[in-house]
Amino acid sequence: MYYRLFRSFLTVCMLTMPAFGQDEPDTIAPEIGNRVLEHYITPVLARFSETSSTLSGALNAVCKGGSAPEMSAVRTGFSDTLSAFAHVSVLRFGPLVADNRFERIFFWPDTRGVTLRQVQGLLATEEPLPSDLADQSVALQGLPALDYVLFGTGGDALAEDARRCNYALTIANNVADIATQLEAAWAEGTSFRVSFISPAADRDPYRSKAEVAGEIVKAAGTTLEFARNAELLPALGKTVEKARGKRAPFWRSGQTFAFVAGQIEGVQRLIDAAGFVDGPSELVNGYGRGMNFDLSHARETLLAVETAPEAAFSEEQDRGRISYATIAMEGAKHTLNGELSGALGLVMGFNALDGD
Repeated sequence: MYYRLFRSFLTVCMLTMPAFGQDEPDTIAPEIGNRVLEHYITPVLARFSETSSTLSGALNAVCKGGSAPEMSAVRTGFSDTLSAFAHVSVLRFGPLVADNRFERIFFWPDTRGVTLRQVQGLLATEEPLPSDLADQSVALQGLPALDYVLFGTGGDALAEDARRCNYALTIANNVADIATQLEAAWAEGTSFRVSFISPAADRDPYRSKAEVAGEIVKAAGTTLEFARNAELLPALGKTVEKARGKRAPFWRSGQTFAFVAGQIEGVQRLIDAAGFVDGPSELVNGYGRGMNFDLSHARETLLAVETAPEAAFSEEQDRGRISYATIAMEGAKHTLNGELSGALGLVMGFNALDGD
């Protein structure tokens, strides 16, 4: 039910483009697309490509008979790749949503445990492993599946379990391949990049810098909504008795809070790159700084959680920290979709989940 709900939510977001006046608002930074491309998109995609490639190399070494140092490199590579993807996940438009790339990397929410069921089934069978995961179920392809293979039951024996190790390597190669595809889709001369940095009346999908600004606002808001409502709140539950830490992403590797904090940091860097913090309008800048104030507190509070994710949502002090972070994230989202968007001259469409 939750998955259908969020698919519906995202569909609404994707269909809800901002409306604009006839004139280009002077509150939007000149060459906003170029700023975001240079200061956010290009570096975060390059880091994701580098970390995922390094992870593949480390797994290849383990599967060929590596020992303790190689296993340590795998764990570090997984953590670095998650950190890099947290920033990439903010760019949930254009190339990242084409060909189901987002879901192929991060199939979430997964309230029915599809990933666990399919991964365990694949590991248990004696049939040959698929050499290419691109045509397989998205639940088998991405980072949640790799989280289980590396850190779930049996993960400690990865080096001695050839089938498990080769599957982990295949997942890592798949993620690295998608990272390469994303860089190629944003490369110089591609039609999407041209439209993003030089929007024009005869170009799709962006015909003005206001549409580019609207896309950035929408991406930032979607990230905050998704991280809060699909990643933290289902695990937090309404009461401590209903807390379910195992409903949070990447709890097995202990990376839940670092991942969400990375997404929040990504939103901060994105709005900074777009000129919403230090751009041509002091009114916009004021709201951007207010957002950053809330988001910095949310990020720091999540990074201060001391208990492993599996138990943190039930532990009193850490539960308070997580609750505070969700409130700060909601406040930042309302500032973004309300005051900041208005100051930019954007009129964002109705969001069915806002209830207002």
